[in-house]
This record gives sequence, C-alpha cells and structure tokens, in this order.
Amino acid sequence: MNLSFLAALAMGLALPLTVSAAPAPASCKYVEIAKLPLNYTGPSLEITTTGSINGTPSVMLLDIGAWRTLLTRTGTERLGLRLRNTGHHAYGVGGIARLYETRVNEFVTGPSRASKGVMTVLTDFGYVPSYDAIVGAPFLLQADLEISLAAKELKFFRPLDCRDEFLAYWDPKAVELPFHRDSREGSNPLFTVSVNGRELIAMIDTGAGTTSITLDAAKRTGLQLDAPGVNRLSDAVGVGTRKRARWRTRFATLQVGDETIRNAEVNVIDSDVPTDVILGADFLRSHRVLFAMSQRKLYFSYIGGVPLDEYGKLAPWIVAEAEAGNADAQMALADIYAKGKIVTKDTALADSWLAKAASGGNPQANIRTGRWKMTHGQLAEGAAHLRTGLDRLPSHHQAALWLHIARLRLGQPELAASELQASVARYDDEWPRPVADFYLGKLSAAALLEEAADDKTTARARTCQAIAAMGEWHGARGEKEQERPLAARYKAECAVKPTDSATAQAQEDPA
Repeated sequence: MNLSFLAALAMGLALPLTVSAAPAPASCKYVEIAKLPLNYTGPSLEITTTGSINGTPSVMLLDIGAWRTLLTRTGTERLGLRLRNTGHHAYGVGGIARLYETRVNEFVTGPSRASKGVMTVLTDFGYVPSYDAIVGAPFLLQADLEISLAAKELKFFRPLDCRDEFLAYWDPKAVELPFHRDSREGSNPLFTVSVNGRELIAMIDTGAGTTSITLDAAKRTGLQLDAPGVNRLSDAVGVGTRKRARWRTRFATLQVGDETIRNAEVNVIDSDVPTDVILGADFLRSHRVLFAMSQRKLYFSYIGGVPLDEYGKLAPWIVAEAEAGNADAQMALADIYAKGKIVTKDTALADSWLAKAASGGNPQANIRTGRWKMTHGQLAEGAAHLRTGLDRLPSHHQAALWLHIARLRLGQPELAASELQASVARYDDEWPRPVADFYLGKLSAAALLEEAADDKTTARARTCQAIAAMGEWHGARGEKEQERPLAARYKAECAVKPTDSATAQAQEDPA
C-alpha cells in the first residue's frame, strides 16, 4: 500500500519567493501542495496528526525516523483487524521487534489516500502506543517538508524553476546545511554536526521527544560517565522490548550549521543505532525547519525559547497545552505533580489534572481512575472508566484484566468473560496473556506461576503480578479460603505501601 499526494494537488497554492539572500528569478515559485495540523498526543506528548483507517478517525505518529508507514497494535485492536506473522523483524532503540501484516481497505493521511492493500504492523514497544499508525519518512519526505511546531503544522512544497535558489521564504538569514553524502533517497537525511569540536553524523527525528547522542559518540567527544554533572536517568524504551541505559549531561557546544548551542543539555543513550546525534522535538520547538529534498539541504531558523529541553524543569509548552484543553498534556501534568521530582509534590493538584484528563477522554487517565475507584468501593464508576479507557486504548491488556475483576465484583460474570475473551483474541501469548487464561479457566494456578517465572529477567515482577491477580480474582468470586494465603504471600514478598490517591496508585499497579 503506497501513500502519495493526489495529482490534483499540483494545482495548490503557489508561493512566490520574496525573501532570499539574493533576488530570486521571477520564474521561481514555491508551491504549497499540502498541509497537516499537528497535535501532542500520549504520555510522552508525541507529534501526531489525525487521519483515518477504514473510515475510522485515527491518531498517527509523524516519525521521520521511521523507514516506512506502519500500523500499531493499538490501531489494529481498536479496529478489529486480524494479523499475520511475517517472520520478519524491525530494529529500534529497544532491539528486535516482530513484524506482522494486515489488510486495510483505506488509509488516509491529510490529502493522501491509499485503498485496499496490505500494511505492516509493528507490535513490540517498551510502552503501550497511544497512536494507531506511524507515518514514516517515505511519505513525509516525498516532497520538500516544512515543520513548524510553533504553528503546529507541517507543510509540503514543490519548487517550480527554483534550481539552487534560497528556499527559506520566512527568514533571509536561515541556516543552510547540506545533506550528508550517505543520505539515501526517500529516507531521513543525515547531516554533519559538531559536539565539543568533534564532527558527528546527525539527523532530525520527529518521533524522538528529546535530543540525544549515543554513548559511543559521546565518549568520542571526551565524555566520562563518572564525571560530575552526568546524571543517570531511567532506561530508554522504544521500538523493541529491551531497555537501554540513559544519562543526562551537558556538552560545551553543539554546533548545527552556523548555529552554536552552548552548554547543550542532551540525553546520552547506550544504543547501537548508526546515527550519532538525534535532534528531537525539543530542537523543533525552538526552530523552524525545512527539509529541501529537491536541493538535498536543510534550512532552519532559531525562533526563540530554550534551544533544547532543560532537565528538571517543567516545560512551559506542556502547561500551555494543558491549559488549552489537551487532555494528554493534562495527564502529563497529573503525573508530574504526583511524582514531585521537577515541581513540589501536590497530590490534590495532581488529582485535579487527572480528573480533567479523564473528562477530556484521555485513556490512561480513565484507566488509572477506573482502577482507583474499583479498589475503593466505587465499582460501577470504576468499570465505566476502565471501559472508556479500553475503547480508546484496547492494547492496554492489564486494564482488560482489571475490568474483568470489576465485572465479577458487580455480579456480571458473563459480561466479564465475554469482554476478556474478546481482548484475549486480539493478542498473542505474551504476558499478561497467561493471567487472562487463568481468569478464563484455561490455565491452572501452578501453570500460571510457571509461566511467570519463565524469563529470569522478569520473573520476580511477573510472579508478584500473578500472585496479586490470583488473589484478587478469588476475592472477586468470594473465595476467601483461596484468597487469604495469596494475600499473605503477596504481602510478604511483593507488597508496596497503599495510597489514597488515584495518581499515586499508578506507581503500584503494572501498566
């Protein structure tokens, strides 16, 4: 299934170049052939747009770093699409990810439409994707592409009789940077940057939230991990199931073309990706960028604000998004105030933002609220929130287990079984499928614990989850004799401190 612009778009708006280093020939016109609105979506507030799959509105991640356009498990489960294992794999930050395929009747992104074809499905992430599809480089870079996060839009252009003329029509002083000679047609172009005076290969990636450098490249610039100011962060996750060690530090200089960012704060990731430096969404928020594919060069302008995100500070753009009604940004603020790492911890404010996010339809907020309510005696409300969250995020399999328990406690065993069976039918044998099989009477307690302990790297966490799940299931069925020993075992081996806050409870429950 190929995505391309409709031929009729060639009649789009022609923009004469009125600003350039030297007057452009009168014949040079820059033709805007398409425009896409941008949104911030999901827990990481990734850059997305809205399209449709089989006529259903769908959230699509715009990822110049992706080698093709793909569907996610979130999208295929929400749309009820059947998958076939291709036997092939993709490689990302998290290592190997399995590739499936499915048949799609229609896939629409902006003005582009593809009909009746087979699409690849990427299933393995270190998190539950909040988007239904990933729109990759072959679509995004089939024409000249301008990215303006300040305006929250992408624009596609075709040059007419412009040859090597200056194309940054918005700024006569925009930086020009040629693509690296190894940049391939239709893929994310590479270019040269300098970090602490050392030349490295870089690219811009709309799918990366934060600018980063590989550990190997960082060491080439002189970085030592035990040096002052190098902070160990939580592991990085992405495509694939592995986690990668991550640090945060400052480099004296990061030079991109004629622009020098001093005291540049970036992530360092122990990754074997071939590109040394990834300029992420934080760079794009402070710059207006044009991928001039027709000239094999990059144009960009600094438009203000901090050049790169500052670690340990609440970014003003997140607050602005939340106050403007973005439910996903409201959910992000709920997490920020609940954790209290970069702001003073404020549980009441966290719960307030969580309530707004849930009301606005954020699936994680509804799932978290539903879980809290069902464990605090508000079963009907809890089940309603869980159902709302799962309708938006059906690949959140843990939430399906929680909803099953809520239905049992409400005296709805038939509905509990049918909903969980429908959820189980959409995913393979990966965890927590064995828990679902136990709930549905397809797996014994001993077999569940054996499955939980199968992988030594996850054995303890999964065993604790299995013990808790079995105890909760017996309790929901009124089977106190079976519940008590499991509760005691969980308390002895796994327990964490209970909480009275829905936002704080998220730290207890596996996602």
